[in-house]
Amino acid sequence: MSAAVGSGPSVGPVDSAATGAPVTVAPAQRTVNRPLALWLGLLGLGLLIGLGAWAYQLSQGLEVTNMRNPMMWGLYITLFMYFVGLSAGGLIVASAGRLFGAGGLKPIVRLAVLEATVAVLLAAIFVLPDIGRPDRAWHLFRYPNFHSPMMWDITIIVVYLLISLTYTWIYARADLARRGSWLALGTKASEAAQKRDERLKLVLAGVGLPAAILLHSITAWIFGLQISRGFWYTALMAPLFIASALVSGTGLMIILALIARRTRRVAFRDTLIAYMGKLLAIFVAVEAFLVFSEMLTAAYPGAGFEGDPVARLLTGRYAGFFWFEVGAGLIIPFALLVVPRLRRNLRWVAVASVLAMVGIFVHRLNIVINGLSFATVPYPPGVPVGTVQPVGTDSFALSLFYYPSWVEWLVALGVLCFGAIVFTVAAWRLPLREAVHG
Repeated sequence: MSAAVGSGPSVGPVDSAATGAPVTVAPAQRTVNRPLALWLGLLGLGLLIGLGAWAYQLSQGLEVTNMRNPMMWGLYITLFMYFVGLSAGGLIVASAGRLFGAGGLKPIVRLAVLEATVAVLLAAIFVLPDIGRPDRAWHLFRYPNFHSPMMWDITIIVVYLLISLTYTWIYARADLARRGSWLALGTKASEAAQKRDERLKLVLAGVGLPAAILLHSITAWIFGLQISRGFWYTALMAPLFIASALVSGTGLMIILALIARRTRRVAFRDTLIAYMGKLLAIFVAVEAFLVFSEMLTAAYPGAGFEGDPVARLLTGRYAGFFWFEVGAGLIIPFALLVVPRLRRNLRWVAVASVLAMVGIFVHRLNIVINGLSFATVPYPPGVPVGTVQPVGTDSFALSLFYYPSWVEWLVALGVLCFGAIVFTVAAWRLPLREAVHG
């Protein structure tokens, strides 16, 4: 999202990112400039392409994807997990900053809350193309089965989305009231209202932090409570998901903060990015430790129930994905961020953040496809593939190598473009900048 956006409202002096000297913020620009219009136009085109691909999928059925009976989940659920993590990581950063007095994070708290809201919205949307009949999604609420972790996850996502939307509005409504915006919903700009909002922010931080942890823990339990799949069935799944959410969420916040400062939506010193880079290095180290512990625990006994999936990651079919996750997603970002001189360089912090985010996405993909690609009962003839096979080939399978079809990629592109549109418009219209000093 490199397009420039209009400046925010005047809120008094803020710290200059380059010199630390006070600067005056220009009044909000109500017109859409050319780079912003071009950016939104490209995103709109991507959204239309995605909608067209989804319409094709709805008309032809899930057969146009590469998901089959052995591979019941694919790219859509991988992205669902990934965006749940991005959202949880963003809100943890925002809430922890207020609860534990990390005042240095204050300039980007509003940005973090907005990112968390949009990310959890996208996570919920990615469930729709994964089900063959989205028109029956309301059955989940009409006939809920609360013994299922999936229903727990749907419930916490709805609650979490409401918390995030409220959090975003509470942070913005005082400035919206000063603007005279209808989005203030009748709130008056007064000192009493501002004090009330500060108390509400603290309460929401206290609610939001455990909600963010619970959100990703429940998502992890969808996998970790499946006793029939040894690769997933582990108590480490929830801590691993939380650690990876902190990695990807912090990485995304670093990138968004740099872009938002470039487009004059927020203002902060370079020391904030160095501080977040230090946090990211810690989170990457914790993630690496948990991955190592999980691999060792599963591989050491030598039991095929758990050892075979690990062998596929270390030396087998998915070794390329796994070693990319370890090298590009863990080792390189940690090496870049642990050196103080590199951590103070914004470009290297940005590179480390992008690599860490990509590494977590590959980690999510490894969890899904490696956990599903082999039948739980490995005896011939296997399980039905779920589609008519060419003459001379077996319609049953003991294993299935999954890769997303072009339909899945285009549908995912459409959802991502929709999210980018929502985030861009919200970042352009909502006041994200706060008056901060030092």
